[in-house]
Amino acid sequence: MKDAATIENYLRGLSKALRALPDRDRDDIVAEIRAHLEHRTGEGKLAEAIKSLGAPDACARSFIEEMKIQTAFADGGAVKTFGALLTLASRRVTATAGLFVSLVFFLLAAGFAFTGLAEIVAPDKAGLWVGPDSGSIMIGTFDTPATPDTPLPPGAPEPPREILGRWLIPFAAGMSVLFFVIGQISSRLFIRLMMRRKSPTAI
Repeated sequence: MKDAATIENYLRGLSKALRALPDRDRDDIVAEIRAHLEHRTGEGKLAEAIKSLGAPDACARSFIEEMKIQTAFADGGAVKTFGALLTLASRRVTATAGLFVSLVFFLLAAGFAFTGLAEIVAPDKAGLWVGPDSGSIMIGTFDTPATPDTPLPPGAPEPPREILGRWLIPFAAGMSVLFFVIGQISSRLFIRLMMRRKSPTAI
């Protein structure tokens, strides 16, 4: 009788902690844990089983995390995959690494998209710039465009020159798409890595 009450108390706490999930998923998890605890009770190891699962909140959190990972991978969308990494970053090293790598590529994609738009709005300030000694290359906006009608102050260094012109627009668009796709692939790779790891609540 005492073991049955212990199981019911644990399952009530688990069900409450799983309230963010759809009813069907919550019921399936509770039924799975119930079967596991009842089986372990028959072996005289209920206390050991509960200790292995952890507190109801911790057990529920593990299931919720795993479902987020599986949903993000199945969906394949950038928002869900990146969102899953962002949610789990504080608790999983793999998610933190995935978040950083994906964020770098997404920021590069945004930077190229901004540069392409800048070329449309202010073509004299945006471009692919080459330094006077051809040893430095920069893409983006530059406050002092190198145009023949821009006088230089005495002793001022020669500004970089822009080499792409209007070709910057398709170039920036292509690079933006490329880095966005790489960022999405990176997100999915790290999601896949987390899926391969055994859930801490696996029974």
